[in-house]
Amino acid sequence: MLGFKTILVAVDGSEFAMKALDMAAELEAKSDATLHVLSVYPHLSMFESSHSLIRPRQPIPHPDETFRQLARECVDLAARRAEELGATGIRRVVRRGKPARTILEYADEIGADCLVVGGRGIGGVAAGSLGSTAHKVASRARCTCIVVR
Repeated sequence: MLGFKTILVAVDGSEFAMKALDMAAELEAKSDATLHVLSVYPHLSMFESSHSLIRPRQPIPHPDETFRQLARECVDLAARRAEELGATGIRRVVRRGKPARTILEYADEIGADCLVVGGRGIGGVAAGSLGSTAHKVASRARCTCIVVR
């Protein structure tokens, strides 16, 4: 029996995040743990977005709302996949912020004792390299951190 009680997996829809989800779901199914599935979306002000360069005839949603909705869809998809893999204690979470910082803050907030991340995200880096978010999370996590490739 594994000793994990609170497992956090960060997902962004990338191939590596889905591999991380598979591992986290397997760990949760083999233990008496709660699995938190987290997706982090960036904050963009209207000034930062291209919407500030034009004056649309119809109101357009704020970029934060669009990113939040995409993150929610990512979490919902991941949670369904985790359920198919046998996980039962799943919590779905969407947060806004810088990915590494937000993942680490949420891990501390919930008292995670296991954090699972993909080795690379949707931003992509050279093959064989560790992504910047995975590197930051793995080097700063206060709990067991599993980086999945």
